[in-house]
Amino acid sequence: MSFEGYFLLDLIEKAMKKYYYVILVFFFTCNSFAQKEKDSTEVKSNPIVYVDFLVGASNSGNEVNGLTFGFSANYQINKDLFTFRSTYIAETNPDAGLASVLIVPLFIGGDSLNEFALLYGKRFVFNGSAISISAGVSSNLLRYSRTVDGEKFRYNESYIAVPFELNFNFFKAKKKRFRVLYGIIPVGQPTAFGRSFGVKIFGSLGEFNYFGVGLNLGLGWHKKY
Repeated sequence: MSFEGYFLLDLIEKAMKKYYYVILVFFFTCNSFAQKEKDSTEVKSNPIVYVDFLVGASNSGNEVNGLTFGFSANYQINKDLFTFRSTYIAETNPDAGLASVLIVPLFIGGDSLNEFALLYGKRFVFNGSAISISAGVSSNLLRYSRTVDGEKFRYNESYIAVPFELNFNFFKAKKKRFRVLYGIIPVGQPTAFGRSFGVKIFGSLGEFNYFGVGLNLGLGWHKKY
């Protein structure tokens, strides 16, 4: 091959090396910018964690019937719902005396039921609402009284039971500013944290059964926004 031929091949080889490195640098630069763009636009979704406060009424037949208060803490992953529930049923005290003119003291000293429960279930989230059904295991303490030959006796019964509940709740469909003072004044930036309200049907199957219904008021992150 002539000198001109070797010279031409050398120029082509140098040009290929030059553009090879240019293409390589261009590729890694574009890839780096694409990764940064992805990281900047990618928003981490919030967890689904919320608490509920219950006010309602329950009936357990002849043992304890009355006003019901409840609290539950909930965590959802995919459609699986894990719940800790505390429930208190208070029956009116027939011997309340002058306290009977007030609502709260009227329920102090009467028959009652305390429940602490762990539940597992399924929760299905729609745009601005959700429905869930759960069951589990609970530790219950029933305090009740019996009158025998004109004398009143009080009893305590501890037992394990199977609690259950069905919930239907409403909450905001998209991020909004949280409102204080009864939802009048908005504060801060739009957030996934918010309120909920709904209906709970609940109960327990065990040595002493009870069934109830009540209103649920909640706070937390009720869906992924």
